[in-house]
Amino acid sequence: MTEQQQLKKNICEQHFAAVDVNLYLDTHPHDKKALEAMRKYTQKYNELKKLYEQKYGPLDIFAPINGDCWQWIDSPWPWEN
Repeated sequence: MTEQQQLKKNICEQHFAAVDVNLYLDTHPHDKKALEAMRKYTQKYNELKKLYEQKYGPLDIFAPINGDCWQWIDSPWPWEN
């Protein structure tokens, strides 16, 4: 597995964990452990996503716009990976 693939896999893992905790928090909004887990997964997700986008380009259309052109079209489309 390349470094890029590993980074993308780690991003997916953090995203999955955050969504899972989010679903739990919908029914247990005052659970302090779950809130802390959500903070942890969200922070790690954002760090990894930022790192990926600095190295390999945008992961989604919400990536920061750098330069004078729309870079989203330069990345491989999801079905090309």
